[in-house]
Order: sequence, then structure tokens, then C-alpha cells
Amino acid sequence: MTTLFDGFYQMGFVARDLDRATEALGKRFGVKHFRRKRSSPTMDAAHAWVGSTMLELIQVSAGAPDIYTAYVPEEPSAVRLHHHGFRVADAAIWDEINRRIEEAGWATPMRGAVMDGQLNYIYADTRAQTGIYSEFVYLTGAATSIYDDVPHN
Repeated sequence: MTTLFDGFYQMGFVARDLDRATEALGKRFGVKHFRRKRSSPTMDAAHAWVGSTMLELIQVSAGAPDIYTAYVPEEPSAVRLHHHGFRVADAAIWDEINRRIEEAGWATPMRGAVMDGQLNYIYADTRAQTGIYSEFVYLTGAATSIYDDVPHN
């Protein structure tokens, strides 16, 4: 790993209304095929591949993590960029990223592991430097196939 930008794969957006936002992205940008999924009791998501980049649209409801609420656009069909996602290749790089985030002094308002520790994630607060969050994701085992059903556009 040479930079914290290695492994870029995702642009994460927040939407007020997933139905209207996905429809608008289809009409305006030609992105018409999404996988819809309930991410948590307070978040719904839509995912689409465009070339080698994944678009993630997140609609939040009451009780969702605070880091999303300030990004909800007024216009129901609009999306607002919230984070860039970076896939981490292995455990050594995951440890290095954790060390570098700590050394930089970045807050990590969301971090954790799900799927019995096979999906690890960190949201680093890089807003002062980039205007958005940086999400780092390390997948192992069954989690390596969580995006297999996301459609390509």
C-alpha cells in the first residue's frame, strides 16, 4: 500500500428517496440497473456498477447514524456525495490503514465488523481534507461475494 487512495471502488451517496433518485440517475446518466437492499433497520441502499466503480445510494430514516443526516438533499430525486469507498486487499494493509488513520488523528464515527468478522469497515472523517468521509472495507470469506449480484450498467 502506498496511499490511502489505493483500492478505490465506490462513490457513496445519500438520497432522500431511493425510488426517485435511482429513476433520475437512469434518465440523466443512463444508470438504470440497481440492486436494492435493506442495510439496517434505518437504512436502505441501492447499488450499481458503472465500469469498475460502484455507486451506492443510501436512504436513511429516523434513528440512522448522524454521519448521514447532514447529507440528505432537499430534492427527492437528487443525491449528495457522502463518501469514497476503498477496498482493502489483506490483513496487513488493514492494520496499516488503521495505524495511519490513528496517526492522522481522524475521527472514526463508524467502524465495526459484521458477518462473523468477515466484513470489516471504518468510516474515517476526512471531510476537512476532501469534503467527504472515506470508507475502508476489508472483506474475507463469504463477504468477498456480497457484491456479486450488483448489476452492471
